[in-house]
Amino acid sequence: KFDSIFLLSHVFMTKGTVLLLKDKASLEQDKTDQSTTYDISDSKQIPDEYETKLASLSYTSIFLPVLSPVFVNIEELSKILKNGPEKKYWGIVVTSQKAVKGLKLAWNDAFNDVTEVDSLSKEKASWKNLPFFVVGKATSKVADDLKFNTLGLNSGNAESLAEYIIQFHSQHNTQNFHQNELPLLFLTGDKRLDKLPTRLSQAGIKLEELLVYETKPDENFSIELENIVKKDKQIDWIVFFSPSGVDVALKNLMKLDLWKTVKIASIGKTTGSYLEKCGIKAHVISPKPESESLA
Repeated sequence: KFDSIFLLSHVFMTKGTVLLLKDKASLEQDKTDQSTTYDISDSKQIPDEYETKLASLSYTSIFLPVLSPVFVNIEELSKILKNGPEKKYWGIVVTSQKAVKGLKLAWNDAFNDVTEVDSLSKEKASWKNLPFFVVGKATSKVADDLKFNTLGLNSGNAESLAEYIIQFHSQHNTQNFHQNELPLLFLTGDKRLDKLPTRLSQAGIKLEELLVYETKPDENFSIELENIVKKDKQIDWIVFFSPSGVDVALKNLMKLDLWKTVKIASIGKTTGSYLEKCGIKAHVISPKPESESLA
């Protein structure tokens, strides 16, 4: 009798288990205007958007980090922020949540405890008035508490964001942002693709690129994957989030028995295309890096 109850409850509780090859997001709560310190740690546990959305569809989520970021050039970025954007940049571009977190580290260093009467208050306000271009809603959400002039959050990928920037550039008077003379400040990681810079260059839009994080394989991936497989015998979906994540995870995953039956999903066309190059067919390719799109 109890076995029957358990089986029925299990059927109705979940449609399957989804292994997400990413770290579980822990987005910090919005700060008040009185504070300029932004937490990038995992101390404030707020549900990951993928976990929440998949749970609403009766899927169980398991998170497995594949890559670990190492932040670099934060001191240099802090100096850039302190000097202000005037006559140097007409906007900022970020295409990942990690780049925003790097920006927050530099922002903390540059403007921590700066008030409206301090000498750096003008520079702080000037940055917040510039166009702040982001690649998607998830990246925008991480940047919410910085209170920048966020644009492009519905673009979903680098190609679409490039077209959005080009359209924005053509629609605004150059006297406002001096776009013809000044570059955009592009905060990026070491695995970024050339699509956005190439397209903007073709349109005559200058970029000044600053590397703010490097991506390394997570040293615990193999062990944690083994533990997950032992505990959760049935994995129904595996979701890849980046080509570099594919490089790290694929060899280990293909050794497992579950690889013969599991369904594959990718976040974005770039990752889907990379899987295809590796001889792996993605059953689902999410057009945007968002939980709603994947679901």
